[in-house]
Amino acid sequence: MEIILKMSLIGWLIFWLSIVAHVPLVIGAFKNKLDKSQVFPTWFLYFFLDMITMFSSNKLDGSYVILFGFAVGSFVMALILLSQGRIGWSRLENVVTILIIFCIIAWYYSGPYWALIFGIGSESIVGIYLIIKTFINPTVKYNLPAYIIFLIVSIIALFDGKDWSLEQVGFPLCETILNIVIIIPLFRKIWINKGYPLYE
Repeated sequence: MEIILKMSLIGWLIFWLSIVAHVPLVIGAFKNKLDKSQVFPTWFLYFFLDMITMFSSNKLDGSYVILFGFAVGSFVMALILLSQGRIGWSRLENVVTILIIFCIIAWYYSGPYWALIFGIGSESIVGIYLIIKTFINPTVKYNLPAYIIFLIVSIIALFDGKDWSLEQVGFPLCETILNIVIIIPLFRKIWINKGYPLYE
């Protein structure tokens, strides 16, 4: 409740946009059009990682709102995939689980500042994995509109920071960079295909 009460008008915009960014992915999940790697454990672990980073950021009066929205979106995605029986476990889930454990250890022994650092680092590692996967197999439909909105909300959150401290701009800056890079192979695919088919 405290997190919601602290949100400013621009904070509410960031919150809702960060949820809206998941809508194309949710539509793809409902239509069962997402690739086979999209499974319940992955998104539930994303939710858990977002929550840890959000609470760390909130304790430091940082940019927690975007993380709040991402956590809600990840949780919804996890529920949809669970309802579809899309349950699998791969090396990605192993990596994310280890990262979450590191974040919890950092919080327990060093407090929210180091937990935030580990959280941002962990989110970046997951982002790098998604970038590599997108370059290997750029799927435009559902992904491109989602990542464009992710980029927009990350930029808004970046410039909404009170200063250029790690707490204020660390996560939005990483997300902005990651989303710019991840969009490149998607637009490249459209360019190569002369814009058609824009959606597979």
